[in-house]
Amino acid sequence: MNILFKVREFVWVIVSEIEDWVYPYRTRLSPEEKYEHGMKDPMTGEITMIENLLQADNERIQRLQDEMINAQNRLYDIEQTIKSINTYSQNKSNQVNPNERQKSSESVDTTSKVEP
Repeated sequence: MNILFKVREFVWVIVSEIEDWVYPYRTRLSPEEKYEHGMKDPMTGEITMIENLLQADNERIQRLQDEMINAQNRLYDIEQTIKSINTYSQNKSNQVNPNERQKSSESVDTTSKVEP
């Protein structure tokens, strides 16, 4: 199978060269020509297109990270608020007057008694 693949690859290269020779107009660009339009200076090889793409991606990542940190801070604040509310309500329920608890338990006892 490996030999057939090598033969097919070799034939493909030959056909590609013949195609370029037969059809003088070339739609395929060489690797150097592909990146030439994106360079500031073809002599130095600075590629602005890729630099701009990387810069835009970095800005997008930074913005997403800032939004994620903001969301985490807000979630933390909400959790702390909920904890403080729960603590406050528990403290209030524990501070109920013991006499009131006794009265409420007596009322439950009197209602549970059945008279014949």
